[in-house]
Amino acid sequence: MTFSNLGINEQILQALQENKISEPTDIQLQVIPHILSHDTDLVAVAQTGTGKTAAFCLPILQTIDYKLPKIQALVLVPTRELGQQVAREFFLFSKHLPRVFAEAVYGGAPIDDQIQRLKRTTHVVVATPGRLLDLLDRKALNLQDLKYLVLDEADEMMNMGFKSEIDNILRSCKKGITNMLFTATMPADVKLIIHDYLRPDYVEIQVNSEEFVNQKIEHQYLVYKQGEKLDYLKAYLHERKDQRGIMFCRTKTAAKRLAKQLAGFVVVADALHGNLNQEMRDKVMRGFKKNRINLLVATDIAARGIDVKDLDYIIHYHLPEKSEHYTHRSGRTARAGKSGISVCLVKTEDLPELKTLETDLNIRFAEIGVELLPETKSKVPITMYMNMGFGQGFTKNSLADFLVEEAGLSLSDIKNVVVQDNRSYFDVPARFEEQIFINLKGYKLAHRNLKLTLDAERSKRNLY
Repeated sequence: MTFSNLGINEQILQALQENKISEPTDIQLQVIPHILSHDTDLVAVAQTGTGKTAAFCLPILQTIDYKLPKIQALVLVPTRELGQQVAREFFLFSKHLPRVFAEAVYGGAPIDDQIQRLKRTTHVVVATPGRLLDLLDRKALNLQDLKYLVLDEADEMMNMGFKSEIDNILRSCKKGITNMLFTATMPADVKLIIHDYLRPDYVEIQVNSEEFVNQKIEHQYLVYKQGEKLDYLKAYLHERKDQRGIMFCRTKTAAKRLAKQLAGFVVVADALHGNLNQEMRDKVMRGFKKNRINLLVATDIAARGIDVKDLDYIIHYHLPEKSEHYTHRSGRTARAGKSGISVCLVKTEDLPELKTLETDLNIRFAEIGVELLPETKSKVPITMYMNMGFGQGFTKNSLADFLVEEAGLSLSDIKNVVVQDNRSYFDVPARFEEQIFINLKGYKLAHRNLKLTLDAERSKRNLY
């Protein structure tokens, strides 16, 4: 079966060919002809990474009246990154069509700039729910000519707390439009949306409905010893130093610290968490997509909507709080027909949680082992000196906290802290030397550039 057989026109076929897309995926095989030939509402249940964006994008593009300079399709997405990705696909696939314009609008960017862009001809709007409501309140866009409303990653929008915003948007849309809902899982809030807003004759399409998680993902677990979790992680990553992946943590603090703890390691890592402003978030994502970063350390919320091709593995540094979170995390790998690995770092007492995931998601975990790296086995201290002390506001406790926060150390690794007027020193395991130097390079406090040395005599002369 080809895209031509599904009813896709020559102009879009040419764009598909130029983007090396030749065979429809399972969800595209079912969704595309339905949208082209029916105006009934649609619910599509499919795993992440199955090609759902093109499944609704292609037929919507084909049915847009480009001569009507009005918004005819609205796609709601949970995050800025997914919004940018969806808008980009509309742009790519419309290359050879008469001028069809798609605009992405989202929070974290100046709303006035988006309002100005919306004054131009716009046929498709891709939006996060909160920003769309802001624009509607300001009467910056008009949905009176809307033909299609798509809820993309509906379960993610519910998980992020957008239920009330979705309700407001759906209530504000005129009757008779075609509503399409795409979701990987079916939590209660998604079922409520379907019941309250979709027409009773809606069609449900399920792809591999008995498989909650992509079958091309290999599920593994690694049992670590208490106090040596980071050492086991480094050993695992060392074996995959030329590969790329995402590691999930439960908290912003953990994500930030882990990225610092991996500074100077063979794997280049950076963190994505809620404390980053949009400029820094974009910088991290650019580095990851351009292969300057091997490993993205992220929280579940920060990683929502991220779509990066060819990821080799997913690491669950902390187990997910819900089974559906495991589905979304793991679905970042093994996309577009490729295979991937999803590995959980666990203590022995965590194994019952893996059994629950196996039962809930119809998957099986295999245990793996690693050989700890020689440098991680060494506990030998050296003493490190810095050119700051009481004069810069440090005490023994605040210096230890500073090293935890800025250098990524654990309190248990910091010994024998001494603070003097303009000098301090402390003992740490020698294996953290490079990590500390990298993380504290360029740090400045009270008009003083922080400098470090291992030379006690040099530190007394304050020349380092």
